[in-house]
Amino acid sequence: MKIICLLADGFEEIEAFGTVAILRRSGMQVDYVSVLNVPVVMGSFGTKMIPDHMMVDISDKDYDGVLIPGGAAAKTLRENAGVMKIVLAFAAKKKLLAAICAGPTVFGALGLLDGVRYTSFPGTESFMPKGVRVPSSSVISGNIVTGAGAGTVMEFAYNIIHLAFGTEKVAEVQKRMLYREYR
Repeated sequence: MKIICLLADGFEEIEAFGTVAILRRSGMQVDYVSVLNVPVVMGSFGTKMIPDHMMVDISDKDYDGVLIPGGAAAKTLRENAGVMKIVLAFAAKKKLLAAICAGPTVFGALGLLDGVRYTSFPGTESFMPKGVRVPSSSVISGNIVTGAGAGTVMEFAYNIIHLAFGTEKVAEVQKRMLYREYR
């Protein structure tokens, strides 16, 4: 399983880095992509990221899905023709679509959440007017995984792993991470 994580200035670091770190523990390959084709992308809290690839070099044929973190960058992603094109290509092929916090607004702007159960950061519902918002940390709806925000990264990542590899792989990764081992 090989996916891309789309980044633009203002991306939420925990949602990008935390999710990717957990997904990589499952054996998934995740490549960071600079949507605006710049060599350094700046996170919401000043973290500089050197992406693996530029958006101009990405083809949906080379990947099994997309991950969209939230933060102020979600607006840039929603308004980017290249992002919309690749997300629609993945959707048409029923590939993995994952977004967290304000990230689901990209799917909402494309109508991909119409009639679909999802979660997102409170206040972003106007971008998904025909979606079915669920008050949950993370929701799986077919090939779409959504997450509510930075505090739900673990549940979100585990749901992506569940969709990609099944419950045994989730349990394996959780055990190695000592997830809820000490309560």
